Amino acid sequence: MAELTLASLDTLDWLINGLVLAGTVAVLVVLWRPAMRKSRTWRGTVTPLASIIGSGFLVVAPLMAHAVGNWALAAMLGIVGLAYAVGAAVRYNILNVESISESQDGRATPERLLVWLERAAKVVLALAYVIAITFYLELLAAFLLQMFSVQHQILQKAIATALVAFIGGFGYLRGLARLESLEKYSVDTKLAIIAGFLVGLVALNLHRLAAGTWSLPVLGVAWNMETLRKLMGAFLIVQGFETSRYMGNVYKAAERAATMRYAQLISAAIYLIFIGLASVLFGSFGSVSETGIITLSAEVAVVMPFLLVLGAATAQFSAAVADTLASGGMVEAATRGRVGHRQVYLAVMVLALVLLWTSHIFEIIAYASRAFAAYYAIQCAMAAWHSALTAAGWRRFTRTLLFASLATVMVLTAIYGIPAESVAG
Repeated sequence: MAELTLASLDTLDWLINGLVLAGTVAVLVVLWRPAMRKSRTWRGTVTPLASIIGSGFLVVAPLMAHAVGNWALAAMLGIVGLAYAVGAAVRYNILNVESISESQDGRATPERLLVWLERAAKVVLALAYVIAITFYLELLAAFLLQMFSVQHQILQKAIATALVAFIGGFGYLRGLARLESLEKYSVDTKLAIIAGFLVGLVALNLHRLAAGTWSLPVLGVAWNMETLRKLMGAFLIVQGFETSRYMGNVYKAAERAATMRYAQLISAAIYLIFIGLASVLFGSFGSVSETGIITLSAEVAVVMPFLLVLGAATAQFSAAVADTLASGGMVEAATRGRVGHRQVYLAVMVLALVLLWTSHIFEIIAYASRAFAAYYAIQCAMAAWHSALTAAGWRRFTRTLLFASLATVMVLTAIYGIPAESVAG
């Protein structure tokens, strides 16, 4: 399809572009209302929500299109359903497990195992954040280059390298608190742009239905074990709800459990609506690409690629800063202060640079999915162990079996998840 320009827009194009901009602005106005900004429930919801849909929204369409084609909606339903179930285990731990004090004596009691598992989970999560940071910054670089119609792997990695070095060096020398404030601006911008995109997709689908031209593209994909493994490798797209687990300094346990559930339900609805509406355009993807959503968005509205690049730039940078901060806190807590967070920032920088220059971006996505799956496996194992120790009767059996089954699925995801890069090849 020919690239859209302002000179080539007809009445329908102008209408859809107007709707996209109106939807974006309307959501920004709502999110910037004092009542929303002061709401504890919304603030507690938006932090995990932003993490879940931040990067995942940018890569989910090309990943699903090339992995399962027109089965994308069903696959997405399975992924968000699994994520919600794993979230239930994390919420169980928020309400029941995290209160177990680490000040217990050193005896090897059944409860002591939960403390050891929690320490291990923090180390694994810190490693997962390092991988995610690498992905965020390379994706940011890819979107910036795509804005100028440039695709150059070395230049892309060079830009990402500069960003990694800046965040790691700035964190070591001056701390990252000054950069952390970017998050509150990027979250609102990201959610508003997503809303505008969905409005444009609704208008496009309705127009094609009314004109009798709506149809799904013919995509040569099939379900098999390799496809399942590639979906496992894409689990990163629904990661992020675990952030509620570590917001205890601001919110009570019951608040965090409730707002995490809201965030997962809202993000699930966004993903399912987006995939359902975007499936009609899956034929736009020539090959699997980290910036494929820009190609798709250009089919919807000429303003959409510009909005996506703006949202991606702010969101990916702030997410990288947030995860660098989190990794420092995780390692510092797991080592009980023996390793300081500033030293962790330097280690994050070194590890991220090694990963950046030795892996393709879709390999990094798969590595991150595996690392987060390993973390979730530990969380599910903790929930299963606590349930086995404390529950009784039929409830003990069913709940423990559920959590143990989820832990098994996450272990399999960590072991067998593979990159989606080869789907199109």
